[in-house]
Amino acid sequence: MNTPAPETLCIVMPCYNESAGIRQTVQAVEAKLEALIKAGRISATSCMLFADDGSRDNTWAIIEELHAQHPRVKASALAGNRGKEYALFAGLMEAKELADIVICMDADLQHDINAIDDFLDKRAEGYELLYGLKKSRGKEPFIRKITAQLFYKVMGMLGSPVLKGHADYSLMTKQVLQALSEYGESNMMFRALLRHTGFRQAPVYFDVLEREQGESKMSMRRLLGLSINAITSFSVAPLRLIACLGLLIFIVSLFMVAWVVTDYFRLGTPNGWATLTCSLWFLGGLGMMSLGIMGEYLGKMYMETKKRPRYFINKRLR
Repeated sequence: MNTPAPETLCIVMPCYNESAGIRQTVQAVEAKLEALIKAGRISATSCMLFADDGSRDNTWAIIEELHAQHPRVKASALAGNRGKEYALFAGLMEAKELADIVICMDADLQHDINAIDDFLDKRAEGYELLYGLKKSRGKEPFIRKITAQLFYKVMGMLGSPVLKGHADYSLMTKQVLQALSEYGESNMMFRALLRHTGFRQAPVYFDVLEREQGESKMSMRRLLGLSINAITSFSVAPLRLIACLGLLIFIVSLFMVAWVVTDYFRLGTPNGWATLTCSLWFLGGLGMMSLGIMGEYLGKMYMETKKRPRYFINKRLR
């Protein structure tokens, strides 16, 4: 029985202002690729690819230097800062023609690089898509851990395919990448898109390591924007919630009318002006919130109809 030839692996890493630690990242990934090649688990043509999201420091200059020193270092630079989701997607589309399988991970080495062995073990079982789930969230600020837990609970209630602890750390075949390339929406939620493709998939659990160099570029404002985008891109549950609230308030209003009429005939003059004022404030706030939710969906429809390019590749190192 013939043993199948090892597959070519490309490790895709989006990066933004990672000059402090990118040399260390290349050394670690290079060593890992060498070990896997010697073990016969991947092809000798395997490589790594950085997708630079318009870094404002000297990240790209360092990548060019590393590319000259290490033949396995490939890179693409986006024209401007488009956000991690776009940079990751651009890197995957660039790697589609370079490899049989692709693993995407963060460039700061917080995704445990040793979990690549687990991804390859699962791949050997025939899985086409493997998504990383965090065993724990590592050393994060307390407020970020709480908001993350709340986010996953809300996403689960709304029927989103994103799982608790779901990370961008994933393995996918060329077939999966081809399927991803056919998604045309501008508002992207990469993790949800992956699971939505429907290919044979399974989780791989990994540890989140402490960041050794630099600091996280994902601010609370960006995380909030990503959360809103994830909810409104994969669920219409907020719109249905508005309809349910409207029905509930209508039913309550019928009881309020009955109470006011009864009070009028019993006492002659209806009282409860404080109740009326509170009701007006409540209904006014609820109406504004409902308009905001509908506006979020309407804004997404408006942006999608423009069909603007999601990104442009400015430079390539091959």
